[in-house]
Amino acid sequence: MTTDTTVPAPSVWGLLLSIIDKPRQTCAAVVAHPRWKWVLPLVLAIIGVVVAAIVSAPHTAEISELAVKNQLANSGLSASEMKDALEQSARFRSPGFLALVGSITGAIFTPIVWLAAGGLFYFLSLVIGADELKFSGVFNVVAWASIPLALRNLVQSAAIGILGKFPVYTGLGALVASGDLAKDSGNTMLAVLSFADVFWLWHFVLLVIGLGVVTKFNRMKSLVIALVYAAISIGLAVGGTLLSGGLG
Repeated sequence: MTTDTTVPAPSVWGLLLSIIDKPRQTCAAVVAHPRWKWVLPLVLAIIGVVVAAIVSAPHTAEISELAVKNQLANSGLSASEMKDALEQSARFRSPGFLALVGSITGAIFTPIVWLAAGGLFYFLSLVIGADELKFSGVFNVVAWASIPLALRNLVQSAAIGILGKFPVYTGLGALVASGDLAKDSGNTMLAVLSFADVFWLWHFVLLVIGLGVVTKFNRMKSLVIALVYAAISIGLAVGGTLLSGGLG
C-alpha cells in the first residue's frame, strides 16, 4: 500500500480526539502516515496497565496471602515450618513487588499482543486478497483500536480506588460473578460474557473500521477478519479460565 498523500499529516493529539467521533478518518490518517503513530497509543496502554497494577496490588497481595496460607494448611507442615515458609515468601507477596511485576509484564506483553494481532490481520488480509498491504499500517490500526482497552484499565482502576472493591468485573460478566475469586477463576461463562463490555465492543468496532481502511475491503470482509480475532481472544480467555480452575 502506498502512502496516500491526499490525507494530511495529522497531529497525534487531534487523532486522540477524532478516534471518538471520526474513527474512519483517524484510521485513514494513521495508515497514510504510519511513522511513529503507534507511540501515543502504546504510552496510554502502558499507563493503563501500570495504574491498574499499582491500584490492584494491595488487594492482590491479600488474596495471595490467603491462598498461600490455605495451601500451607493442607501441606502437613508444622506450625513453625508454616511460619518460616510464610516469612520466606512474604517479599514476593508484598504490594510493591506485585505492582512492579504487574507493571513490567503488562508493559512487555502489550506490544507483543499488538504484534501478534497485527500479524494475524496481515496474514488473513493477504489470504483474502489485499493488495500492496503494509504491516505498519495494520499495526497502527491495532494500536489505535486498542485505546478503548487502555481507557477500560483506567476506569476499572478508578473504581477499585474509589470503591475499594476488587476485582471489578467487566461487561455482562458481572451478572454471573459470585464475588468468590476461587469460584470465579474457573467460571468459563464469566470469561465469555466479560467480552460483552462497552470498551471491548468499541475496540472491536474500531478494528472493523480500521481494517476496512487499511485493506480497502468491504465491511463484510473486515467483519469476518475481526470475528476471527474475537473468536481467538475469547478462546484464549476460556482456556486460561479452565487452566486457572484446574490449578485451583
